[in-house]
Amino acid sequence: MTTDNKGSSILSALIGGASLFIVVFGMKYASSILSPIILAFIIAVSTIPLVKWLTRKGVPDWLALLITIALLIVTIVGLIALIGVSIDELIVTLPQYADNLQGQKETLQTQLGNLGIGSEQLPSLSSFDPSKLLDTIGGMLGGIVGVLSGVVLMLLVLIFMLLDTAGFTTRLKIGFPENDPTMVRFNGLVRDLRQYVSITTKINLFVGLVDTIFLLILGVDFALLWGLLAFLLGYIPSVGFWFALIPPFILALFEFGITKALIVLVGYVLINGGVQNFLQPKMMGSGLNLSPLVVVISLFFWAWVLGPIGALLAVPMTIIVKEIFLEGFDDTRGLAGLMGSRD
Repeated sequence: MTTDNKGSSILSALIGGASLFIVVFGMKYASSILSPIILAFIIAVSTIPLVKWLTRKGVPDWLALLITIALLIVTIVGLIALIGVSIDELIVTLPQYADNLQGQKETLQTQLGNLGIGSEQLPSLSSFDPSKLLDTIGGMLGGIVGVLSGVVLMLLVLIFMLLDTAGFTTRLKIGFPENDPTMVRFNGLVRDLRQYVSITTKINLFVGLVDTIFLLILGVDFALLWGLLAFLLGYIPSVGFWFALIPPFILALFEFGITKALIVLVGYVLINGGVQNFLQPKMMGSGLNLSPLVVVISLFFWAWVLGPIGALLAVPMTIIVKEIFLEGFDDTRGLAGLMGSRD
């Protein structure tokens, strides 16, 4: 390679790196707008098969779209309303749980005192304040409500995306032949996104249902809320179920003490961890071709760029970047290969 060619390659790399840097920070700056739009796109792509299924059953195109949009609105708004009402009820009753925990603390101190263990030997127990746990739970629940507050913008964008489905498909066919590499990559991206969303949603529904039944059997309050939380946080790879575990674990501690709280911990690890580590990989197969390390890194990266919703969108966003931007160019195809899980 000549000196001129080397200089040109270095300059191109610098320009590409600078462009990527600008795009990432631009996305971070506009994350409050971009996050609902990206989420709407992924939901729209995933629900188009329902529209097609309805049309195959003889339903007119316009009516199939209206039915799909109505189902989405009812499901999303109903889910958010149920979570909001449950969180409001929980916040009202939290002080009662704190009183229970304070009583358990005093009982434990008395028992330890009978064994000759004084408060000076366990300073952490003496300084423990149940109200701090209340603040932790309140902050987590408030964060969830904050994330869900962008649903209005997301629903508006989602409705217009679905209404424009037919026109977009026609324009896409006019602009790109069916065997065009760009069209092939786009179709592959849509297929992989649908596969990921479909399988993950089914798994999360199963986990949320089992968690709800498990907590109902134990008698933990607000079992339905924690099941819904497990369903939503299941879209966050690797660490989602740990975040879903914290509120019911603390609430079981408030209500019943450490023994039942540990049962909740073990149950969640067996149910949620077992499903994510054994059932999900088998159902997902190797179609997505993302290494576990890339998935974990993408979780923190997209949460930093897009905010809390970025954690939910980590895998879909990584799929989009890999299949559209990296695999589409010779200079970056090797990097896309490094992100894969296959040898």
